[in-house]
Amino acid sequence: MRCETVTIEGIVDDALRRGTGSAASAILALDGRPVVEHHAGVVRRWDAPGVETDRAPSPVEASTRFDLASVTKPIVAAALLAELDARGLDAELPLAELLPEFRTPALGAVRVAQLLSHTAGFAAEWFDRDPDPGAARFRAGARPVAPPGAGHRYSCVGFIWAGLAAEALAGEPLDAVVRRRVLDPLAMHDTGFRPGAGLRNRIAATEWQPERGLVHGEVHDETAAALGGVSGNAGLFGTAADLLRFAEALRLGGADGDAPGLAPAVVEALTTAIGMPDDPGYGQALGPRLDEGWMRGLGPRTAGHTGFTGTAFVTEPGGRRSLVLLVNRVHPSRDSEAIHALRARVAEAAGR
Repeated sequence: MRCETVTIEGIVDDALRRGTGSAASAILALDGRPVVEHHAGVVRRWDAPGVETDRAPSPVEASTRFDLASVTKPIVAAALLAELDARGLDAELPLAELLPEFRTPALGAVRVAQLLSHTAGFAAEWFDRDPDPGAARFRAGARPVAPPGAGHRYSCVGFIWAGLAAEALAGEPLDAVVRRRVLDPLAMHDTGFRPGAGLRNRIAATEWQPERGLVHGEVHDETAAALGGVSGNAGLFGTAADLLRFAEALRLGGADGDAPGLAPAVVEALTTAIGMPDDPGYGQALGPRLDEGWMRGLGPRTAGHTGFTGTAFVTEPGGRRSLVLLVNRVHPSRDSEAIHALRARVAEAAGR
């Protein structure tokens, strides 16, 4: 019987044919060198579910940006950790030293590390989706729903606070902190918040939403959109090549050769498991997840993150491989769950 090799390219192309989004970019690097780079599909196929667009199709290329969704979280974590490190501080800093909302007896012991590890006791979501520029309503109302440190609860709310903490520490907006501390040092020049309208044809479209229509070139996450498009939980757009640079920084322990990068202490925090009060089924560092189920095909020690829109990266800290898979799986709707199996299949193929 003839054995057929299953390639990353073939797996990705098949997923697009089956309707898992319209656009995909995948890069596998070995020892820092891309050995697979595949860009497939078109940036926009639909104007609404069942309504094909009449726009001329723009093919996916290396320059295509994807809404990174929650992949924003580890990058914001890196920016906040780098800002702390530059001041001789670490993530054990109480949030009360940065944010006045935490200067109460009930919240005074909450630490930055608890925000970045999803152990601060905040709810998963903030459901006030009315426009809230400056996060005034969020700051007034978002409080823990469980005792800090009592358990692990994946929380967008906690990472919104992490973004606000980064702003308070640096004295500048979050997008500027992320640019100065992570994107520029890692030469991630095609990544950022709130891309300009002129980039739309280079951005993979996301979901049709009743209140917003087809979301294309604006952040998909409803909470991040309500907060103005710059938030600690979501909002970054970027290319696969840029996200590979971030993954490689985690693999190598900081800088790549003589290029500037992330401080070793920052990378250690991003790739080292914390002591967990319970077991979510994977390890948790300050930002990234470790050895999550879909990652394990790549290798025995992994760090990475996923995003709701269909984005993901994983790397082997101290190892050889890094993998990026970006798919606009919510285009035109979020109904399909095929992305979970797709990620695992691509990671397994990368591991082979």
